[in-house]
Amino acid sequence: MRANRLLGIVVATTLSVTVGGGSVAGAQPIGPQTSKVLTAFSIAASTGAPNVLTWANFTGANGTNLSGKTLNGGGTWVVDGGTWTIQSNSAASTNVALANVIANVGTQNASTLATLTFGASANAGLVALDNGTTALYTLYSKAAGGTMTLYKYAGGAVVLATAAGIGTPASAQMKLDASTSTIKVSFAGTQVLTYTLIAAEATSLKGAANNRFGLMADADGTTRFDDFHVDT
Repeated sequence: MRANRLLGIVVATTLSVTVGGGSVAGAQPIGPQTSKVLTAFSIAASTGAPNVLTWANFTGANGTNLSGKTLNGGGTWVVDGGTWTIQSNSAASTNVALANVIANVGTQNASTLATLTFGASANAGLVALDNGTTALYTLYSKAAGGTMTLYKYAGGAVVLATAAGIGTPASAQMKLDASTSTIKVSFAGTQVLTYTLIAAEATSLKGAANNRFGLMADADGTTRFDDFHVDT
C-alpha cells in the first residue's frame, strides 16, 4: 500500500489588538502579506429608557374599586379621598374635594405620568411625594385657556406655581417630575411649570416616607385617567 503523504502549509499572519494605546503582536507575516490592526472600543450601553417602578392600565370590569387593588407593575392602591373605580378601562373618582389614590413606590426621587381625558368640569392631575401629612400635587383646569397649578399640601393647600393658556385638548399626558428638588410639570409633552423647593419644603417633602405617587381629582367626577406609571 502506498503511504499517503501529508503536505502541510502553514500560513502565519499577524494580529495586533490595540487597546488604550498598547498592542500585542503575534508572528511576523510571511511573504507579501501585511499586518492588520484591530482597534477595540469600549462603549457603555444605554437605551435612554426610564426605569419604570410601577404602572397601571386600569383594565377591568366597570365599577371595580381600586382600593387595595394591585397595580400591574406591583404595589397596592390606597384611596385617600373619594371613591376610585374602573370605568371603561380607565380610572375615575367620585365628585369629592381632593380625592386621590396613591401607591408606595419606595423612593421620593421619581416622576409620575398619566394620560387624562378631561370632563366638562376638569380639575384633575397627579400626586407626588405624599407621606400622609404633606404632598405635592398638580391640577389642570380648562379655565383661562387651560391652567396648570402646582400645590403643596400640609394641612391645607398652598399654591407654589401656576401657568395659564396652555391649551384645552380633549386629552393629554401629564407629568409631575419630583426626581430632584426642582419640580417640573409637563402638559401634552411641553414643560409648563418649574418650581425649586426651598430648604424647609425639601425637608418636609423629600423625606424617606415621601414615597407615594398617584392621581388627584378635586371635585371632578368626569375626568378619566389611563396609562399611569412612575419612573426614575
